[in-house]
Amino acid sequence: MCGTTSALPPLLEDVELLECPLCLLPQPPEAFPSLVSCSHLSCRSCLQQYLRIAITESRVRVACPHCPAALQPADIHSLLPEPALRDKYEEFLLRRLLAAEPGTRWCPAPDCSYAVIAYGFAECPRLTCGREGCGTEFCYHCRQLWHPDGPCTAVPLASTEAEDIKVCPRCSAFIMKINDGSCNRMNCTVCGCLFCWLCLQEISDVHFLRSVWGCGLCWAHSTVPVRGLLFQLGLLLIAAVFLCWCCRCCHVVQFPLPTFSRWVCIAGFKTDNDAGHVIAASAVP
Repeated sequence: MCGTTSALPPLLEDVELLECPLCLLPQPPEAFPSLVSCSHLSCRSCLQQYLRIAITESRVRVACPHCPAALQPADIHSLLPEPALRDKYEEFLLRRLLAAEPGTRWCPAPDCSYAVIAYGFAECPRLTCGREGCGTEFCYHCRQLWHPDGPCTAVPLASTEAEDIKVCPRCSAFIMKINDGSCNRMNCTVCGCLFCWLCLQEISDVHFLRSVWGCGLCWAHSTVPVRGLLFQLGLLLIAAVFLCWCCRCCHVVQFPLPTFSRWVCIAGFKTDNDAGHVIAASAVP
């Protein structure tokens, strides 16, 4: 019998392998695409799966898996293998850019996502959808179907019947929230608007810190009374420490708290040999 020989593949030890921080698998360097936004490296398969999940959840601003830096559209296009996902990402990106324009009005017709950028229509608010085959006429002010015989009226939304579905205050996109006691700080994935789920107002970082109860409507939330109680207990503890310190310096200190009670601290007596303090604390409604 005649023997056959074949060239042996190079040993894996001779190839420099890098470990992906997401899947923890060793892979060759060419499997790690470079990103424009940052210098973090992850394997291509992990980044593709990460982008699939993000776009399926309608997230337009996709951050790096390792830092808050947003991935650039060029990187997302090069990583997405499916044309349908790329088209969906382009649609979400365009919708977010249009939602940032104050003159953008969306066609209210069913199954129509056409946007009309209108300026100077305050006196003549009649708009017409420019999509071929639609041509729906609607009002610039109330953004509902055109009503030539009467003023704009508030149209009841589906959110009045279903408390878990509300409308984004910026782009009017419908948003669903599971009533599981989670945070009321909502982030619209279409336009990126941060708003309060209860009062439907755009919020800042101090929206829930304006008072003990945060938002004026948040008292109805089941988790807020616990937070408010802990906040008041913390204030009372800080006030007690402050009053004890003031007793060394003054005779009578009155320290009103922004709560339901007022604490009065009375310092006592002092002799030549020793010093004594009598502290009487009482809650005055």
